[in-house]
Amino acid sequence: MSHLCSIFSAEAAAILIAITIPADQPILVLTDSASVVSALQAESPVHPWIQDIIRLAPPNTTIAWIPGHCGVPGNTTADRLAGAGHAAPMYTDKVLLHDVKRWITKIFREQWETEWSQRDNTAYLHKIKPDTGPWTDLGSLREQRVVSRLRTGHTRLSHSMGGPPFHRTCLICNTHNTAEHFLCVCPQYEVHRASNGLTGSIRNILCNNTSILASVIRFLQDSGLYSQI
Repeated sequence: MSHLCSIFSAEAAAILIAITIPADQPILVLTDSASVVSALQAESPVHPWIQDIIRLAPPNTTIAWIPGHCGVPGNTTADRLAGAGHAAPMYTDKVLLHDVKRWITKIFREQWETEWSQRDNTAYLHKIKPDTGPWTDLGSLREQRVVSRLRTGHTRLSHSMGGPPFHRTCLICNTHNTAEHFLCVCPQYEVHRASNGLTGSIRNILCNNTSILASVIRFLQDSGLYSQI
């Protein structure tokens, strides 16, 4: 099979081959792929080869799950034969659309990760998020919008969206009133930060942790900054 095929597709193809070999006795297929077995039990499976297994399996076919990599002799032998199968003729050169999409996504994510890792470590976005892995959104759309603005550094506290000067200045510290400034260091909000347990760097404060983000929301509300983000 093509290297673009997923492990799931390869497992499904192996079962499909097993059940379509003519046999004059009941067929028992043992697989350690719990995901394939689960797909076979689904009400409306979408994977074409899973559909083919259901459609083509003879009436006297049984497919059962066994644990993998735990010393079952037959399963160990099957793993060895599967490895040797790389040298055998290709079963099919077809690649499912789902697997192609998965491969394309993998290539783009790897490229994105490479480019992101090579960026300036002192850049604001990189300080917030050192990698490209997905983060969990908050349950409240309004609160997620506030957090996203803080993470990108574009807030009404830090920038004037309609006129000069574009960068707003902290009247206490006479410096650019960035999200990092009022969340981490500005002395006028020190009490509010302490009461809500906000400590450390901007990365620690705006990380992928819902409990800490809840503290950020409370800090903004207590300090009167929430509506200004």
